[in-house]
Amino acid sequence: MAQSSAANGRPCSEKKTLDDQARNTDLDNDNDDTIIERLDLEASDEEKYSTVPTKTSNSNDNAHIESNVNVNLRFHKLSAHEIEEDDEEDDEPPILKYTRLSALPPNFFRKDPISTLYYDENLFIFGTHTGLLLFTKPDFTHIRSFRAHKASVLSLYTDGTYFASGSMDGTVVIGSVDDANDIVMFDYKRPVHAVVLDKNYQKNRSFIYGGMSGKVVYSYKSWLDQRTELVLDEENGVIVGIQAIDDLLLWMNDKGITIYHVTTKQVITTITKPSDSFRSDLYWPRICFPESNMLLIAWGNYIWSLKISLKGTSGSGAGTSIRSRYLPSAPSLSFRLSHEKKVEIEHVYKMDFLISGIGSFKDDLWIVLVYNQPEKNEETGKIQAQNPDIKLISSIDGATVHEEEIGFDFTDNLGLNDYHLGKHIGERSVRYFIMSARDAIVAEQIQLDDRLQWYLDREMYLEAWQMSQHIVSPIKRLTYGVSYIDSLLKQEEWSEAANMMLKILHVDPSDFPLTDTKSTLGTKASTTLLIEDKEALVKEISTLWIKWISKFIKAGHVEEIVSVVPADTRWNLPKKLFSEILDYWIDRLPESSKFYDLINTWDIDLYDITLTTAKMESYLEQHEDDTRLRKLLIALYERSYNPRKAIPHLIHLKDPNIFGFLTSNSILPYFIDEIPTYITFRFEKPSDLELLPVNKVGAKLQDVIELLVDARHEISPSKVIQVMSDNHLDVLNYFYIEELVNIDELLVKNLENVRVQLYGQYDRSKLLPFLTSHDNYDISKAIEICERNSLIEELIYLLGKVGENKKAMQLIMEQLNDPRRAIRFARIQNDRETWDILLLHSYTRPEFIKALIELADDKSNEYYNPITILQNMNTDVEVEGLKDSVIKVEKENEMTKIMNDLILRIIMKRSQHYSQTYYKDMIRGISIDEKDFEYLASEYEALAVLADTSEGKYRLAKETELLPDSTWAKKSFTSLGPKLEHLKALRQALKLQNS
Repeated sequence: MAQSSAANGRPCSEKKTLDDQARNTDLDNDNDDTIIERLDLEASDEEKYSTVPTKTSNSNDNAHIESNVNVNLRFHKLSAHEIEEDDEEDDEPPILKYTRLSALPPNFFRKDPISTLYYDENLFIFGTHTGLLLFTKPDFTHIRSFRAHKASVLSLYTDGTYFASGSMDGTVVIGSVDDANDIVMFDYKRPVHAVVLDKNYQKNRSFIYGGMSGKVVYSYKSWLDQRTELVLDEENGVIVGIQAIDDLLLWMNDKGITIYHVTTKQVITTITKPSDSFRSDLYWPRICFPESNMLLIAWGNYIWSLKISLKGTSGSGAGTSIRSRYLPSAPSLSFRLSHEKKVEIEHVYKMDFLISGIGSFKDDLWIVLVYNQPEKNEETGKIQAQNPDIKLISSIDGATVHEEEIGFDFTDNLGLNDYHLGKHIGERSVRYFIMSARDAIVAEQIQLDDRLQWYLDREMYLEAWQMSQHIVSPIKRLTYGVSYIDSLLKQEEWSEAANMMLKILHVDPSDFPLTDTKSTLGTKASTTLLIEDKEALVKEISTLWIKWISKFIKAGHVEEIVSVVPADTRWNLPKKLFSEILDYWIDRLPESSKFYDLINTWDIDLYDITLTTAKMESYLEQHEDDTRLRKLLIALYERSYNPRKAIPHLIHLKDPNIFGFLTSNSILPYFIDEIPTYITFRFEKPSDLELLPVNKVGAKLQDVIELLVDARHEISPSKVIQVMSDNHLDVLNYFYIEELVNIDELLVKNLENVRVQLYGQYDRSKLLPFLTSHDNYDISKAIEICERNSLIEELIYLLGKVGENKKAMQLIMEQLNDPRRAIRFARIQNDRETWDILLLHSYTRPEFIKALIELADDKSNEYYNPITILQNMNTDVEVEGLKDSVIKVEKENEMTKIMNDLILRIIMKRSQHYSQTYYKDMIRGISIDEKDFEYLASEYEALAVLADTSEGKYRLAKETELLPDSTWAKKSFTSLGPKLEHLKALRQALKLQNS
């Protein structure tokens, strides 16, 4: 894409199409010798422009160029005084960056000032006031140069294949860009201000020109191959510009801007010049096509924005020349369809400055080159030339949004027409060429990397960091942030620096290495990775954190840094740094609670737990009443797997939950001897352990007992019982043993004596069942315990167990006075002596006499009967209810006899029934199959009758079938005895066989 800054420049949006078949067309056959002349270069001209060699042949041009011209594109960055911006924009990068063009030949500006130029997509053409033409590529690689005119070149045009130039000397030169021999010149005797080629010039050799003659002329070859000229406009003043786009033709003169539709041969519209505009030939117009359907015309101090309908017509196309459009054949006139072309004026802006060039910019902006007229120097009184300005104009309202002065060399005696603005869209960037007769400056839209460098040059590191996320590598971007933080620290902006660290040193969790951070961040394991690697970035940021945290701590600015310190263990920062921060806040207790916040927030792996706990211990030595810190220290010891160090602090606090702490940390076995002390923490006063009811004591110690039971595999029950006994905590032993018994009584095996003692002391109801169900205890000690605690029932049992029946019976009769208990005891002992003791002491005691009579039964009849009791009792003893007891006994005896008779009668009847059934079964005959019997009987062998219990039938079988080796099978018997022996032997043999 290309754009011309001259009035006759080609629109920036139009592309020329080369016709390769007509590239080498020979102009020697042209017959118009009076107009066409060959242009020969004089040797003196070549010597004069030796630094810009003329391209005379394709064979040796390259070698010549390489020896004389450096084809690399060369620019010199402008100094600060050459480009002046508004003060209010000093904090923001410029919109454009400027470099001075130095790629053109050195003598080009000094001896051959530029008069006009043209930018094509692939070709740049420069014309000078000395008539020289210079052809270069967009990178300013030299193509060729030669003197085409004797005076100033006023107009240039190219379609990429051919070029055209018009000059003050009245000549038009048209030639091939590549072939130096393919060139012609036309002399019109009057200055030519504008010239353009027909779209199909390569085929039809037609072109349009205009100038001082005031005519717009279309020059073409007639049917007889004679050059003919058709005047399209005249007598409206000097022609100062011609432009062709599609099938539209535009020219500018005193009348204004005329837009001509080639297809219909009609003027679509004429935009009249404003009455207050400058003289037409004083300031030449500048034209640009920002879009395919948009046209910008800057003329003097006016700007027109036109919208053009570019729809093609049926009568024109790519292959239709301007000539055929102007001079159609008769048949074509009859059938050609015409379509209306619309040209709408969108905006007309009157500016307060003169315009030397215009082009499109980004974001609905136009870029204009402003010509500043010379001003009188107040000090010297001389007229002083002014540098031009670059302005960015809003296409919406024409307002200036940006302005800056351009510093040119040699601005003296230069007018508006001596400045040009051209635009070229390259592969990498858009360049604006700001040209004067003696200097050239290239402006480029500032890119992101340019903005970045601008910030860096001015040490605006924050802005550089903010904008560079997607421009440079993370490591490079990090350096900008580092520089900004360093600048803040130099300015003592500690708080702001800390806040910026949080942003600049931020790392997404997903960017951390997947492997263990300690193996990469803390070592050189990742140094082989690329610098852009995420792991390398994290490692670098980690180093920066270490550096700045240390700096903040040393400078006493812990309060500023503490809120931004990374608390992720994957950073693997030195633990000492975090411990120093914690030490800082410990020293500020209790005024500040920040220490508690940090401990509760930070992972224990972040800081050196040994250093921190030592600092806390030291503080607590001076502040023993700081319960909150002491509890926190206990928690730290537990989290750091040093629970034993926490025990002294739990004891200091008399923490009743110390047992849970010991158990959860699996250290209870190490403190078994201190358990009695810890138990006292559960009670308000030590005496409560002895004064409170047993059930309340058990409730308070329930969890302790459960913990001891759960630890039975680590702490033997015997050890627990021994420790508790030594510290007079038998009550805990009682509950402890009971819990063990509920789990497995084998756990308290060999502890029977202890159980007897504890049951006798704390739960008498369980003692007697225990004594009766167990034997592995010391009876003498048990008797002693029972005697000491007046446990009569238990003592009676024990005395009876050791044979002290007399003593036991005396206790029952004297201490308990319980006749029924005495009788039950006598029955258990079941010996004559015990019964005699009971009977001897009962004859004088009415309640015993009555009980003996009422409780008499078959078992007691061996030792006494009620009649004996009645006979031996003292006659003076009055037994209340004796009569009723005797009657009751008698009735019970009679009832017993009746019941026995009934039972005997039932048994006899049942026995008789079974006897008769058996007898009938024994004498019952058996039905067998006759055929089987006849067959088997003929064998003269013993037969066996087999019962099929499933079907209730019988069958015969020979004995040899059952027992092949039987010795009885062939024998015959006539008496019962041998038969029974035979049957017995058969049954035994079958039984052995089946087993």
